[in-house]
Amino acid sequence: MTPLRTRFGALIAAVAASVLLLTGCSAATPTPTATPSADAVIAPANAREFALPSGEGAVEIALWTDLSCPHCKSLDEAIGADLQQWVTAGEVTLTIHPLTFVSAKRGDTTEWSTRAANALAAVVDAGEGDRLPAFYALLQEHQVTQDGALDDEQIIALAAEAGVQADISDAVTGQRFASWATASNDHWLGRTIDGTEQVVQGVPILVIDGTPFEIREDGTDGERVREAVTAALGG
Repeated sequence: MTPLRTRFGALIAAVAASVLLLTGCSAATPTPTATPSADAVIAPANAREFALPSGEGAVEIALWTDLSCPHCKSLDEAIGADLQQWVTAGEVTLTIHPLTFVSAKRGDTTEWSTRAANALAAVVDAGEGDRLPAFYALLQEHQVTQDGALDDEQIIALAAEAGVQADISDAVTGQRFASWATASNDHWLGRTIDGTEQVVQGVPILVIDGTPFEIREDGTDGERVREAVTAALGG
């Protein structure tokens, strides 16, 4: 192979890698974690295996996400308000599938991915899944920065800001569902989503009524999601 062709091949590989980074947080080289035993996992009440449900609408929207993933945050900025509106209106059933690999991948020692997923699970466990989209949006808004991560009291305050009435303080401070969040991550990574050919290799992944949605991060995601949901609703 000529040097020119070698350099060209390397350039193509670099571009391909850049495209992957621009379209989501990849788990291609995850940091190994100790998978908790089944006996050690405490699952939140009202969860559906490794899914946190919100709403009872006819249209099913499933989201695979990590609360340390900047691409997941960008997606929520594009569609979060719509998700909250659809759930409140009884048009959509939203299920959030939390993953936790991004914290370690980014070198975050605060374990924000797991702590935030634990808090989401605590809200569902308390029977307030209807507040899940609002709480999720606030947690994404307050991702880890160079100044650090929110402490437990601040997470509890965000839950109240999202309209959660239940006291989730013990679950947050005691990390009651942290093992479940880790188990959810390990369950989903590398798994093909039922009814699709989509393999969970990174986040975010959005599936609307069984069809994987193409996330582009080019400013069109919000409008295209609205069009897809409107069509699914028969509009």
